[in-house]
Amino acid sequence: MAKKTLFRLEFETEYRVVGVFCPEKDYRFCWLLNSKMGYNFRRLPDFEQASVDGNSSDFYSVFGFEIESLQRTYFLMNNRSGNGSRLFSSPPGLDYLMLVKADESRFNFSDLVKKIRSLPQVTASYLLDDILGKNKGIFLYDFELYVTQKGKIQRN
Repeated sequence: MAKKTLFRLEFETEYRVVGVFCPEKDYRFCWLLNSKMGYNFRRLPDFEQASVDGNSSDFYSVFGFEIESLQRTYFLMNNRSGNGSRLFSSPPGLDYLMLVKADESRFNFSDLVKKIRSLPQVTASYLLDDILGKNKGIFLYDFELYVTQKGKIQRN
């Protein structure tokens, strides 16, 4: 009898994921972050996620900006597609994912979460690194591909 060998591949990423609960439309929320927190989010091409059956795709709006001198990259992604499907169903009511690529020794993620939470339009925000479940790795792998292919941030 042939012996079966099981390989387990895990994807390591430099992104930390912050979940944001905010009822504002995505463009309005980006404006709020830009005006109140000094960010410079710009619209990027939509992130495409194939459906489970493979017959259709869902598109999620993405905004991004980069602080080159600090080697930080921020992406804000709507958790709801244009047709209402959700990228992540847990935690319930999650509106946005903020993906941050930064050197953890020089960036305080707790301060970022507190600043976002202090905005009056935001209901809640917290780090989602361990909460998104088993689909997180697949999503982050797909998102890395998206960034290399379509999600290039235009420099001013």
